[in-house]
Amino acid sequence: MISYHNLDASPAVDAIARRRTEKLEHLFERIIGCDLALEALQRRKRHGRTVRAHLVVHLPGPDISVERTVAQGSAQDDLILAVNRAFSAAEKMLKRQKKVMGHNEVKHHPPVLHGEITLIEKDLGHGWLRADDGREVYFQKDALTGGDWSSLSVGTRLRFRELQGDKGPYATGVSPVS
Repeated sequence: MISYHNLDASPAVDAIARRRTEKLEHLFERIIGCDLALEALQRRKRHGRTVRAHLVVHLPGPDISVERTVAQGSAQDDLILAVNRAFSAAEKMLKRQKKVMGHNEVKHHPPVLHGEITLIEKDLGHGWLRADDGREVYFQKDALTGGDWSSLSVGTRLRFRELQGDKGPYATGVSPVS
């Protein structure tokens, strides 16, 4: 809902507000509604007029309330600027709110696995290990995060994380088990 106080209604501002509201709804689908109150603090001046946009985004839980005031040039330009600033601030707050409400995407790391070296080519800088569940996994010298490459040999127990590559599984974060 858009309301005007001491201002004439503007189809251009209404269109901007609707477009920005749709963007908020796309960003955060749990929005219940939006209220936008636009007002001029002085009556009927064409220039030097202070314009305020007060935006309330209704959410499950606490609402987001943003107010922006602009007084720079013509009333119409200031009104559009105030609306855009209010919606931009609301977008930032919604992104923070989304994280608080648990909708942020969390990067999941593969579990730490154990295994032992079955083949190692020290000069070429790669080898194979057998995970405790019997799968063969490729590893490279660059994946070694702990220990010394020269101290590795067939039968050495390793700790690693398994990732899937184009040619099959490979180990990353490889370190000898102490």
